[in-house]
Amino acid sequence: MFSPSFRSKAQSLENWIMDDHECLDCELNQMKRRNTFDLNEIPQEDENIESDESVEEMNSLVENDFHPFPGQCFLSEEEAFIFYKNYADRNGFAIRKGRFIKKNGEVKRRDFFCHREGKTPLKIVDPSKEQRNRLSLKCGCQAHMRIKLRKSSDIFPQEWHVTTFVVDHNHELLSPSETRFLPSNRTITEKDEKRILMLKEGGLSVRQIIRVIELEKHVKHGYLSFLEKDVRNLFTKVRKNQDANDAMDLLQYCKIAKEEDCKFQYVFILDEERKLEHIFWSAAHCIDWYQK
Repeated sequence: MFSPSFRSKAQSLENWIMDDHECLDCELNQMKRRNTFDLNEIPQEDENIESDESVEEMNSLVENDFHPFPGQCFLSEEEAFIFYKNYADRNGFAIRKGRFIKKNGEVKRRDFFCHREGKTPLKIVDPSKEQRNRLSLKCGCQAHMRIKLRKSSDIFPQEWHVTTFVVDHNHELLSPSETRFLPSNRTITEKDEKRILMLKEGGLSVRQIIRVIELEKHVKHGYLSFLEKDVRNLFTKVRKNQDANDAMDLLQYCKIAKEEDCKFQYVFILDEERKLEHIFWSAAHCIDWYQK
């Protein structure tokens, strides 16, 4: 028989183990709740992620250190473009590549324009087609940066020098947190495109696809490089390509069937855009039945 003191210690040890298991179960349940997501719900703001105000404040502190200036040098045209693009993102506008001058097949000068440079082109309206009536962003903004390819000395290779930099815009600038919504800043990489199409095949909605990719990339909600609209446009593009391929496959099948059996008949009509509009075909045995 065990002594009372031993039984008391054993009971205390048993109670301690049970309490420890209960604490462990409680902690596991909390972890499960934290790692369970509803893909249809918009997540709450994460306290660990910097706010837009703090990001803008940080950008304002380093803005002067990244200001383009005449005489600035770059090793390549692409390096200059990336530099000016980063400057544009921090200052509320987007850029695009503009005019260039070639000499002996080599680009010697390049202009980078604000995305609102130029004038709205005249639009030819076709009354038979539905019009989008989307306003143009172009307002004749003169802000730009010009670079030229020069060789400073025989020792150093050719470099791209900033020769002109116009900083003033004739339109209101966006906040740094809004520039990501500009069309030129919204891109879907090839890798993301494959992932999106795979999730679509799995039956997920556009909102759910966006949420899954945000979780996979550990990105704050709404901070992907593309929007729901861009995903829907991707689906439309893929569907049109598939429709075009289906039409070509059908015409190719008819052509091969005609070569194998001259009794096979088919005829098709193309529209003004040379897209398949109507097609009729008849198998060889149908022609035989008709002739009988």
